[in-house]
Amino acid sequence: MIQTKQPISYEDRGDKESILLVEIDSFKTTKEGTTYLVHDWVFVDGVKTIHNAKEVFYTNAQMDGISAYIDANNDFTGLTKTQREWAKIKIALMLDTQTNLLASGKTIYKLTPSDWEFSE
Repeated sequence: MIQTKQPISYEDRGDKESILLVEIDSFKTTKEGTTYLVHDWVFVDGVKTIHNAKEVFYTNAQMDGISAYIDANNDFTGLTKTQREWAKIKIALMLDTQTNLLASGKTIYKLTPSDWEFSE
């Protein structure tokens, strides 16, 4: 879905480097909102390996807001409903990664918003 543009050091106590992929594996929706299972992947000796996994919850109000923003700024003509929904999830993941910053002003993995790109 999204990835770092350059290999990064991904270990707290080491110096292993890899392109980092961030993907939403699955999601579940309830009356309150949606929970996403997010996987962070690295390549260890050329093999795609899970580095971290986290569940992230967004309320329906948050989802409505981001969905309206994405619809207003993108054209999904020609996509099936499923393709459109996954495209919107991919864009939302990028927006969240680039704008939901840590106190330091950095993104996850202490990167800058411009360090990220779409992977597919």
